Amino acid sequence: MLRAAGVSHDVVLDVVGDGRRNQKLRTRRALIDAAVTLLHEGRTVTIAEAAETAQVSTATAYRYFSHPSDLLLEARTLMRAPDVLADLPDDPAERLDMVVSRIADTQLGDEAMWRALLRATMDRWQQVAQGERADDIPFHNRTRTRTRLDLTRTVLEPLADILPPAEHRRLTMAVMLVYGVEALISTRDACGVDADEAKEVMRWAAQALLESALRRSET
Repeated sequence: MLRAAGVSHDVVLDVVGDGRRNQKLRTRRALIDAAVTLLHEGRTVTIAEAAETAQVSTATAYRYFSHPSDLLLEARTLMRAPDVLADLPDDPAERLDMVVSRIADTQLGDEAMWRALLRATMDRWQQVAQGERADDIPFHNRTRTRTRLDLTRTVLEPLADILPPAEHRRLTMAVMLVYGVEALISTRDACGVDADEAKEVMRWAAQALLESALRRSET
């Protein structure tokens, strides 16, 4: 029948193979989308919950993701976040304040999601540290998202010709400590402040570090 139709057996196998690959990609994407939905709803992400939301069997879901942390870290790449580097001014202080404020607004506006993502990162670190798995998936997928270190370097780029290299690097590393999800945990949980004050503390700390670095370079 294949010969009569003028279609070779190899062509049919290629078509079938492509169909299966596409189905696998659709299933994987459905599970990741389901994880994003659960995160936005503030629900705990498990493989079983994601499977139910994606309308696939739990057994099928486990063939794609063996642990919730893997699913969550994949879901991170699909999170809709504003372009925090859009329309940045030239002034270093204004640039820094704008980015810290934008990220604080994003993360404080959806704490449950960001806390779940942080937990996924910690869970994965623990698994690797205890030898339960190889570190075969990077914590930060640089091909899809810009890491906070990358963002910080971009924000402080205008200071590269003003600060000595060692001071510029130290400022970059120090600013990393005062914004982002870890700073959210510190201000909200350890300090016990509300979201508005948490954001203001992050902004103040970032500016204080910048001013200190500039003063040191002058002397």
